[in-house]
Amino acid sequence: MGDYLLGIDNGGSEIKCAVFSTSGDTRCVTRRRLSMDQPSPGFTQRDARAVWKANAEAIREAIAKSGVLAEEIRAVGLTGYGNGMLLVDHNGTPVSPCIVSTDSRAADQVRKCAESGAQRRIFPRTLQTIWAAQPAALIPWFRDNEKETLDRSAKYLGIKDWIRFCLTGAMATEITEASSTCLFNLKDRRFDPKIFRELGIEEYFGLAPAFVDSTGISGYVTEAAAAETGLCAGIPVAGGYFDIDANALASGILDDSLLCLIAGTWSINQYLSKTANEEYDLNRNTTTLSYLPKHYLIEDSSATSASNFDWFVAQLMGTGEPGTTHSDLYKACDATIAAMDPGESDVVFIPYLYDSSAVSGGRGAFFNLSGSHTRDQLLLAVYEGVVFSTAMHVSRLKPRQAFTLARLSGGVAHSPVWSQMMADVLDLPIEIPMGTELAAKGAAMGAGVACGAFTDLAQAVESMYATERIYQPQAERTAIYRKKYETYTKAVEALRVFHQ
Repeated sequence: MGDYLLGIDNGGSEIKCAVFSTSGDTRCVTRRRLSMDQPSPGFTQRDARAVWKANAEAIREAIAKSGVLAEEIRAVGLTGYGNGMLLVDHNGTPVSPCIVSTDSRAADQVRKCAESGAQRRIFPRTLQTIWAAQPAALIPWFRDNEKETLDRSAKYLGIKDWIRFCLTGAMATEITEASSTCLFNLKDRRFDPKIFRELGIEEYFGLAPAFVDSTGISGYVTEAAAAETGLCAGIPVAGGYFDIDANALASGILDDSLLCLIAGTWSINQYLSKTANEEYDLNRNTTTLSYLPKHYLIEDSSATSASNFDWFVAQLMGTGEPGTTHSDLYKACDATIAAMDPGESDVVFIPYLYDSSAVSGGRGAFFNLSGSHTRDQLLLAVYEGVVFSTAMHVSRLKPRQAFTLARLSGGVAHSPVWSQMMADVLDLPIEIPMGTELAAKGAAMGAGVACGAFTDLAQAVESMYATERIYQPQAERTAIYRKKYETYTKAVEALRVFHQ
């Protein structure tokens, strides 16, 4: 009999379920995709029962394909996109869809909160500003647009908390996600009625769920859930994590000298800190409570990463020869970039096709184009622009020299050329963690602490984290990129002419 842990990650586009050994080996990963319902502009949501059904199927398949007996799985860990919201009644029956974290229906509520001064007044408690998919914005939206739905509700749940309820019958959240809702007092570590009052939703304070520690046991798999999933009834389900925490934990980030970079669709850049900014006018980052006791997670992020590269390949490179796969195209791009001298091209690409990291409302752009430039030089500019955007995020976190190294995951980490470029631009060693489903692994690590497989998170990291590859900065390339980054920052500033 072995010791295994199950990690479940409900992302914005895909559900992943993975079985891990307590030594960190991935035994099996299963996936499910669910279509997004978009009934009106700005709405992104899914049917809650369909979400649970897909999770149950993924769990059952993972156990069957892993070669692991259900009796060998000691605990379940949960993670998923933060915020969004599902409203349930006293029986746990959904009264709304699962609103996804990309939803923007409540954007006007965010604007009103800023203009009224409420956002400034609650900041000393929340240490963060409101965005449209947070319960702090969605609850007022329901009050103004679907009050009857809100009045039928007993609690709001995050996506992973809905899966918790389906597995255990426990209606609860955990502290990392609770701290990201802009309804939670980060210093007092509680949902704060004064915040609800400032937002004009004091009558709905009771919607906030109970919360548990991330490595605490939030409940046990019920007989009904066991029948649907193939899990053994009675095994513990840990509190879990907001997915940015789960990724950082699985990357082995346990002190403030390590920088965590996740470069996939989003550029997520974060580090642990014992202190946080408490002044509204100095706010530049997102602050939440972290997986590590007495530490905050400081984050600076935007959707300015590899999705820009995907656009370039799809729109300007075509599908290649018959039988060419996406993987083949990406490898060909890497080979092209590896053969180029970055000092010989001055094209600049701003990777704001889907989001802006520095200029509100900014859009993507190429600068310095001339008739002599080639498609390969544009491709190089895309690679560089994505990394430069990461560098700009990192510059807003804290002085770069304060970090000793960075650990990189996401699509960019699959490319040796791009990973080396990241090391050169940041002038930091870049480590690539072993494995692909890091959020699920982080959730499993926390579950390992909850069930007693590990004494604490440090032991979980020691047992389950491993480095796959390391990239050292190249001094000559770093010097080239320092100058190119200066040009990039000037190009970003030039966008303000169009977006003032």
